[in-house]
Amino acid sequence: MNFPDLFDRFADRVLPANLTDAAILQLRHEAYAEDLPAGGRLHLDDDRSHFIFVGSGATKLAAFVSTEREQIVAFDFAGDIVHVPPRGRYNFALTALTPAEVLVMPADSFLRTTPESCALLKVATEETARALSASRENAITLGRRSARERLACFLLDVWARMADQRKTGEEAIVLPMSRGEIAESLGLTIETVSRQFSELRELGLIETCGRSLLRVVNPEGLSRCAGQVAAAA
Repeated sequence: MNFPDLFDRFADRVLPANLTDAAILQLRHEAYAEDLPAGGRLHLDDDRSHFIFVGSGATKLAAFVSTEREQIVAFDFAGDIVHVPPRGRYNFALTALTPAEVLVMPADSFLRTTPESCALLKVATEETARALSASRENAITLGRRSARERLACFLLDVWARMADQRKTGEEAIVLPMSRGEIAESLGLTIETVSRQFSELRELGLIETCGRSLLRVVNPEGLSRCAGQVAAAA
């Protein structure tokens, strides 16, 4: 996908309809596109904050808590916007899980206070609120939920967010992340994640093929496992 097509997809999906031509042209001037191979890391100015639009593929955002250890913060898919903070206590990096096309925009492009940029500021505010909500949910998941609840929550979230990859509501999806990355993001061991996959299959809630294909057979039952639906008396 070339830059014009990628930017147009971003504009159609994200930008408000009342945004002025001046604001769109300014943002278009400052944005740029990157094609990332699987495993490729996006190189950014560490001193600036950025918004990344994932045009295709899947990515992960990780914080480096040491030179050798990363903590996965989020997984993102086509159509998502990712906020990558500047260098602070931790360094953050966006890495492609599959070949991905991304649109990179400096955050200050959204945060100017001119009348033309008010709509862009609203986009940035909404994305910040979404990221904060996801962070709070993740904190609750890691702090209060069992291993089964954590994995069930994760699978439900990915199943819903990758819905546009399915021709029918029940068609299987290809998980772009490894079992190790799932385990790391949930604060579990790989062995625990593998065991929970097996138990969810035995309960008839999911079907898998190999380590990537997933189909949620019983969404309501999986929701109960996640603690999202009260069990029947």
